[in-house]
Amino acid sequence: MEGCIVDCNETCARIFGFESRGDMLEHSAWDFYFDRADREQLLERFRKQRDCPAEEVCLRHSNGMPVWVLATRSVVSLAYGHPELLQGTLIDITAQKKAQASFGSIKKVTSSASRPEREKVETAALSHRLSVLLQRASQALQPDNLPRLNRPETQEFVLVLEEMKMLMSELEVLRLFRK
Repeated sequence: MEGCIVDCNETCARIFGFESRGDMLEHSAWDFYFDRADREQLLERFRKQRDCPAEEVCLRHSNGMPVWVLATRSVVSLAYGHPELLQGTLIDITAQKKAQASFGSIKKVTSSASRPEREKVETAALSHRLSVLLQRASQALQPDNLPRLNRPETQEFVLVLEEMKMLMSELEVLRLFRK
């Protein structure tokens, strides 16, 4: 409840931009809130009930930027009848939030072009970005490079995959809202 992060997995650490789980464990849960009152409200909810339903939460990435997660949190142990240890499961939904925001701005754009034409342009732009990312991934995974792959190349590949995931989400949003 005080904010000490007892444990996390590597995926959680990467959501917040850390190289390893050890790097994240050096921080307090308070560090990931933009407004202290948001965490205080969460703690107050835990004093009244043991589980919080899944909800979208905007937290702070290690670089200070917003990171959106779908969070399910609960009290896993009590001390003298008060919440002591909290557990949470976080799913990174930042890409979906960005896609929603992009879609919102696309909808607001007024132009003389017909809607299908705008969709074709947006889809073509996303496809081009995806093609560039695939090229980067392909270059990183050339047979000659494999024995020499080190941390920077691995990080580049992971970044490319994350960008591809975001682009795929954007394409999915365009497909869903086509009508």
